Amino acid sequence: MFRSPKTKIGKFLRETLIVLTSAFFGSSVQIFVMIPNGMTSGGMPGIARLITHFLPISYSLVYYTLSMVVLIIAFFAMGKAEVRRIIALGFAYPIMLFIFEHINYEFLNSPDPLLAALLIGAFYGIATGVGYIGGYSSGGTDTLARVIKFKFLNHVRTGDIQMAMDICIIAVSAFVFDTNIAMYAIVTAVVAARVISAITVGYGGRFVQFDIIPSSREREQDITDYVLNDVNRAVTSHVSRGEYTLSERRTLSIICTPAESIKIKKYVAEKDPEAFATVMSLTNVWGKRFHDFNEADNT
Repeated sequence: MFRSPKTKIGKFLRETLIVLTSAFFGSSVQIFVMIPNGMTSGGMPGIARLITHFLPISYSLVYYTLSMVVLIIAFFAMGKAEVRRIIALGFAYPIMLFIFEHINYEFLNSPDPLLAALLIGAFYGIATGVGYIGGYSSGGTDTLARVIKFKFLNHVRTGDIQMAMDICIIAVSAFVFDTNIAMYAIVTAVVAARVISAITVGYGGRFVQFDIIPSSREREQDITDYVLNDVNRAVTSHVSRGEYTLSERRTLSIICTPAESIKIKKYVAEKDPEAFATVMSLTNVWGKRFHDFNEADNT
């Protein structure tokens, strides 16, 4: 669904779909689930909830103002190239929040904190995960986490920085609202993290290196053709020698997503069960059809 197309129109439609999908799930759950059920969360929604708890200001206006502040910080800290990926969601989120604020609708017929926490986590996970597929961030704590990593903590994972920020926001919420709501916010954070992981792993947020030593030259060509034509991934090969048998075979090396590696594994198991294969997790991959060398490290 979100695989990168080759034409300019296709790429534009893909980017538009990613932005609208992410903004829809992220904003709708705030207006239709979180606020009606008196819930909160980490991230920018949690900060906005804290502010609107004390000040009678429109939630969407607070969210928009905070997003613009983060956008300015990101511009001066990381440069114009990075901000381009933030602007789209930074504008789309508040616009959808404003629209949904004027719709009289509640997702749940009756208050249910646990179900609300699960729904908020699932929808946030979808919104953030889909955004990550296109390299977007919403202009919230995810963006601040990238700024902190870029400027001060290059050795720390972006997710760990964001998690620490979210824990602080939830801790403050425990004092402002009550402990139960803060506990439900933790449930939301855990569910969101799991959904984000499932989406990014499935759609290329992480990559693996899959090395295969086919049992014969014929099987080697079959596997190569399958990876090139069906999986649509490049294949690199080199000659390797087993020191026990002193025989030489060609090793096929493929960089792909974990989901794609499962497809390749099933094909190899069916066509060449005598093959030898290894899979190694990669922190990041830069180059054509992967991540741009000029992108900030988002791991």
